[in-house]
Amino acid sequence: MAAAAVFVLPLLAGTLRGQQGAGADDGLQVAVPQGRGDAGRGDAGRGDGAGGRGGRGGRGRQAGPPPAPAPRDAAGRVTLAGLTTADRGVWVPGPGGFGPPTADDGEIPFQPWAAAVLADREIQQLEPHSRCKPSGGIRQFLTPYGVEFVELPELRRIYIFDIGGPHTFRTIYMDGRTHPSDMDPTFYGHSIGWWEGDTLVVDTRGFNEGFWIDRVGVPTTDQLHTLERFTRTNAVNVDYSLTIDDPGAYTRNWTRSLPLRWEAGTELFEYVCQQANYADNLMVGDFDSVDRTTVTVP
Repeated sequence: MAAAAVFVLPLLAGTLRGQQGAGADDGLQVAVPQGRGDAGRGDAGRGDGAGGRGGRGGRGRQAGPPPAPAPRDAAGRVTLAGLTTADRGVWVPGPGGFGPPTADDGEIPFQPWAAAVLADREIQQLEPHSRCKPSGGIRQFLTPYGVEFVELPELRRIYIFDIGGPHTFRTIYMDGRTHPSDMDPTFYGHSIGWWEGDTLVVDTRGFNEGFWIDRVGVPTTDQLHTLERFTRTNAVNVDYSLTIDDPGAYTRNWTRSLPLRWEAGTELFEYVCQQANYADNLMVGDFDSVDRTTVTVP
């Protein structure tokens, strides 16, 4: 049965990790090592226990046992997926993903036009995601029902599958290639990745301007260049950070972080975007503060 596309907009308070951003005039410098190998139910703060369900401290509860270590493959490398087909699960967002737009080291360094676009989006709320458009950046990990990582060492690629939303997946090339010199801009861009210890580092260029990089509507341009870091700290937690280098929209680089939680036992399932979509106000407005004389067609 196709799942209904229910867009939940919780108001969550989360403290982002303090992390110093890049200097005012620095580009995003990425040292690519030579010979390197190889979108709902994302309830923030579901807990640190197994499966992201139990083991959470709270009123009237005792904290559960500490999480198990991160799973590792035969070569000793951390994996972002299960070790076997029986070890099923997806990653859902922890606290902070639905909160106000902030950088880890303070306020986002908007150019004036970008700040004005964000202010307008906060009123209009016409998010492309509600029209079944893919979303890059942190917004991908706020997709309803979470995401699944699929690692294929024999192909030297990693795939990220969205469950809710537009039936899309993202490819991360792990074979040492560089970005093409001439790219057609896309929603996810062109991603290359490598491992630094227990951290998957992903460098992406070639974005289009048709998506919001977070849930609130922080704008980006086709000059966007991102550097993502996925660090699996134990069996049920990943520290995710996104560094944004977009000289078309910002005065310097900035970073935002988001914890991801493992939800054990969940598998990908059929999901029809727009079926029983309760986020109609994100498509045509609420006709309250925003007066639309004609219906907006997705």
